[in-house]
Amino acid sequence: MALIDSKKHQLTIQRKLLFGVVLMALFVGILLSVANQIVQRSTKQQTEIKTQAVKPLVQVNSLQSLIYRIRVTEVNLHVESDFFALTAASEKLAADIQLFELNWRTFVEEFGYGNDRQIKSIDDNWQRLQSTLNHVIQSAVDGQIAEAFRLSQYESQPRFNVIARDLEVLVTQIEVTTDGFINSAVTELETQQQRFLMISVLGMLIAIILMIIFSRYLALRLSRMREAFSRIASGDLEHEVDVVGHDELTALARSFNAMQQKLADRQAALTQARLLLEERVRERTKELNESNLKLREEVIERAKIQQELKILSLAVSQTPVSIIITNAKGIIEYVNDAVVQASGFLEEELLDQSAVSFINKKHTTKTSFNDFSQALNSDKEWAGELCSLKQSGENCWEFVHLSPVMTSALGVTHYLIIKEDITERREQEQRLLYQASYDALTELPNRTLGMDRLAQGVSNARRLQHKLAVMFIDLDGFKNVNDSLGHDIGDQLLIMAASRLLNTVRESDVVARLGGDEFLIVMPVISEQADCFPVLEKIRHAFSETFELAGHSLAVTPSIGLSIYPEDGEDGAILLRNADLAMYEAKEAGRNTYKFFNHQIHENLTMRLQVENQLKSALAKQELSLFYQPIVEAKTKNLVGVEALLRWNNEVLGSVSPDQFIGIAEQTGLIVSIGNWVLETACMQISAWREQGLNDLTLAINVSPRQLHGEGLGAVIEQALDNADLNPEHLILEVTEGLLIRNPTEAKRTLEALKLLGIGIAMDDFGTGYSSLSNLKNYPFDILKVDRTFVRDIASDPEDCALVSAAISMSSGLGLPVVAEGVETEQQLNILADMNCDRVQGYFFSKPLAPDDFLLWVKEYRRSDICSTNE
Repeated sequence: MALIDSKKHQLTIQRKLLFGVVLMALFVGILLSVANQIVQRSTKQQTEIKTQAVKPLVQVNSLQSLIYRIRVTEVNLHVESDFFALTAASEKLAADIQLFELNWRTFVEEFGYGNDRQIKSIDDNWQRLQSTLNHVIQSAVDGQIAEAFRLSQYESQPRFNVIARDLEVLVTQIEVTTDGFINSAVTELETQQQRFLMISVLGMLIAIILMIIFSRYLALRLSRMREAFSRIASGDLEHEVDVVGHDELTALARSFNAMQQKLADRQAALTQARLLLEERVRERTKELNESNLKLREEVIERAKIQQELKILSLAVSQTPVSIIITNAKGIIEYVNDAVVQASGFLEEELLDQSAVSFINKKHTTKTSFNDFSQALNSDKEWAGELCSLKQSGENCWEFVHLSPVMTSALGVTHYLIIKEDITERREQEQRLLYQASYDALTELPNRTLGMDRLAQGVSNARRLQHKLAVMFIDLDGFKNVNDSLGHDIGDQLLIMAASRLLNTVRESDVVARLGGDEFLIVMPVISEQADCFPVLEKIRHAFSETFELAGHSLAVTPSIGLSIYPEDGEDGAILLRNADLAMYEAKEAGRNTYKFFNHQIHENLTMRLQVENQLKSALAKQELSLFYQPIVEAKTKNLVGVEALLRWNNEVLGSVSPDQFIGIAEQTGLIVSIGNWVLETACMQISAWREQGLNDLTLAINVSPRQLHGEGLGAVIEQALDNADLNPEHLILEVTEGLLIRNPTEAKRTLEALKLLGIGIAMDDFGTGYSSLSNLKNYPFDILKVDRTFVRDIASDPEDCALVSAAISMSSGLGLPVVAEGVETEQQLNILADMNCDRVQGYFFSKPLAPDDFLLWVKEYRRSDICSTNE
């Protein structure tokens, strides 16, 4: 207990510091108290100055302003002419008088002391001035303006001047009093500041002295402790620290001496342990030497393995095949150089990433991506195609083979991924697929893809129960452009035509090129047939402008055939066939128009197929025959020639009109063999008639454009003339204007070659095409035949009459004889004769006749009145 009490009464460092802090706090408190007194006293003085100086000045200034305002109002009172303005000014003056009275009494009560003489003077003059002002107000209100003016000038003015002067004197006295207060306050404040400064300096000196004494005391004792620590650090454990005082440092010295003793005891124990450890180390060294021999053997063996691994690593690293090794969770742990080069990523960017993170999910099929991801979590192999994403953002298609690496103990530890870049191969496949589905020239879907889109459209229309339209488009006049200007211009024309078609259809419609100058448009959704009209009109409008190519303005128009699902067919092939048939109807209707498929077209098609099938065997079955129509001179009526006309009598179809089978023969190419037969048969017939006495008859035979474009026509003509022993001058070939329009250059070359054979050449059906008489001189024509359509109404239609007359006149000028077809009346014959037409033919003389009937007609004609009249 005594020890505890002694510790309680010890003056520790903590208590010393606490005592010092208390003294400093007491000193600071005293300083704050003194400062507070100074502040309070200064505040009080400022308040007094404000009360004694500032406030009186403010009120005096207010009184000065008010007395001047009263004076101004008074002076202006007598100049007011309006009663209401005068009344308002009077009321304002009375209010200002009352306000001055109130403010003046308040000032006298608060600050009247010390200025009695000025206050009394102001008060007396104010009372007199107030009385005078009341008289002024009363006079002004009563209308006595002159009296009000007199009172203002001679009574109010002097008193106002006295009051204003006394107020200024009062202000001066207040300012003098205020300066005295301020000087006194400043002197007192300076005295208080000096006292506070002296007390503060004295307190600071005392505090500094005490801190220096205490610091030196602590520094001395701490220096002794530092020296003891240094001795222990150098290994001296024999000298103890001197114990002085009864504070914390004393307790620290005692504890340090006790620690020093423990260290000495511990050092002795460590020395003993070191000797024991050295003995054990010698024994362990012997064991390590033995282990080292075994370790060297293992190192040599491992070096061999590492060399083998290095060779394998180099092989994997340098192989052109991309190799990736992941851990069991699919995280990449190794990539070879081929992966880095192929992907563009740095090796550091690839490592520690999931193997699936570099797959482009947008292009990879969902099945392939899921199968690859599942294989990374299983013990099964997987192979397939994936689209990887390069560092540049490009896609790279790869064939990927994934194999798990397994051990018997741990199962799957890694995955080996081998990749092969197949991007180029896929691009080639895509190009081939594109080429298989799209037209290389126009870049439109080709026939295959177009039919596929049509089939899809039909399927959707069937499922959704709506209509679908198919357009089959053929370009009128394209073949002429291709033949005359070349395939390059033709290709450019097709490209421009495809562009125009694309710009006319709806967004949902499909435009495809079927081949040549044929196009397909599929309108997959329509409500009725009328929905096609806007697109049809756009197409016709688009093609109404000429195509400007290589300096040529080319007019190419569309012939369009349409079929509607389900009325015209329930599958794509039937719809396309029916649209094709409707297109041919459009061409026959004059081209540059459109036709919808109907049952009549189907019937016409059936008939056409029957005609085509039967026509193929017509020659073999000897179903063809020739009829002859006489040609006579218009004026002399002499028989000068015949025109051979083809007839066909079929065992199934019966008698078939030439209009029904000639066009089919032209399109199928049968016209060539039929035309050769006509030439041979007609020449032989002329030869036979010549033996029967019909001499000098010319033979006119129609030749189709296909015969003329083909090879060998000249040889066929020569052979036919030789077989019949017929003079070439007796043979006349009739060609239509269509031959000249399709390819003028080739037509001229062909006709000139035939002309060299010595035969005559006639232009048939003149006026129905586009040739002009001025162009006839460019071709080797010998005869001009005017079409029956102009002759039919020559007696009743002045225009037809004028046209025929002009044609005859111009032909005569060119030296070309004219043959008029379709003469059926004597009036027509006479008109033509008057026009100097050379020859005529028609039913007026005879219809076409079989050979035997023609002989009988000749005999009868020569005995007839027509012929005898001429004679």
